[in-house]
Amino acid sequence: MESEPNDSLRRANGSHRRALIIRSGALGDVLLTRRLSYSLSLQGFRSTLFAPARHAFLLEADPWIDRALDAESPVFAGAFAGEWPSEHPRFDVAVVISASADLVSAARLAAAKAIQLPAIPRDPNRSIALQWAEGANELSPACIGSLPPLPTIAEMAVASDATLIHPGSGAPQKNWPLERFVELGLSLGRAGHRVIWVRGPAEASPEAASIPLEILDQPRLEALAATLALSRLFIGNDSGVSHLAAAVGAPTVAIFGLTSNVVWKPDGPRVATVRAASGDLKAINVESVLAAISTLTETGHAAD
Repeated sequence: MESEPNDSLRRANGSHRRALIIRSGALGDVLLTRRLSYSLSLQGFRSTLFAPARHAFLLEADPWIDRALDAESPVFAGAFAGEWPSEHPRFDVAVVISASADLVSAARLAAAKAIQLPAIPRDPNRSIALQWAEGANELSPACIGSLPPLPTIAEMAVASDATLIHPGSGAPQKNWPLERFVELGLSLGRAGHRVIWVRGPAEASPEAASIPLEILDQPRLEALAATLALSRLFIGNDSGVSHLAAAVGAPTVAIFGLTSNVVWKPDGPRVATVRAASGDLKAINVESVLAAISTLTETGHAAD
């Protein structure tokens, strides 16, 4: 099933069924639910997300999403004990991406029907985003085409046509060695790229290389999304920022270590991944990443 233009999703409110998607996780986990919610929208569902609002608010820009309910709010603390606030309206269906029996119990109170999907992959050879979408096939066939890019506010971008490098992630063991990112950035700079480094809180800084660098330091998430949407290229680890780059449509190269680049590949139209056969990030050289960049930028397609 190919994706449809966003405008076709804007129907009168009365024609929609209402879905609740429960996925309380990090930024990348929440972004990977877009294929599920978009697939549901093609069958007339509008979705509400139950996820941490500090990053889930970005998905409220998708025209098929009604709102994000903050899973970290005290209002919803009872959901993790099998309860649901009585003052909140009920849904036609709830899709719970979790092994938690309590969240499933809460979903049964929140909706007329509840579907539970595993957060971990059943098939090691398919993307988790597609597996989640297929898990709700009884409601809607899974979309297998490209998703509409996540909308952003262009005026919030701090740069355009830049190459962004994010050397961090949520776990140090997922990070390609910093010195190789620096070498890669220097190589791209010599090739004419304007390289901007993205630095989040508590992340290692490329400043240690003692070279002049342009750094986007702890940007607001919506500003980062807008900058990524207007970027020439993004390179990062298996991280939430890589998933965000892919979602907004940026040409994205994601570097993987032990985690599967098939299962956890960012869901976007122009994404390449690089992974060592051993899973050891130190085994990935700069030339391999440059080759992936060349293939992606020259052809527009990944060569994983």
